[in-house]
Amino acid sequence: MILETPFLFRDAVGEWHELDPGTGVCLAPVLALYGQSVAAVDVRDRGALVIDFHDGAGLWIGPDPQFESWHLTGHGVASLMVGPGGEDGWDR
Repeated sequence: MILETPFLFRDAVGEWHELDPGTGVCLAPVLALYGQSVAAVDVRDRGALVIDFHDGAGLWIGPDPQFESWHLTGHGVASLMVGPGGEDGWDR
């Protein structure tokens, strides 16, 4: 997964953190996701990516009005991306 715009991270105890990919050490809370299993992935509304992890943590990455906000790819997963302004017509 590549995140290119600010996003929200919910840690395992339910506290939300607003983070920006370009902030270096400020991204430390997200390191807790390393090695965690994904429980669910959903694309909502105009392209908000929601990822829930088994330990209760989660990510919410909304569409950006000017830039690509996220790109998701992986083994057994069709490549997905949300462009500037979001996208219409997501198939679920």
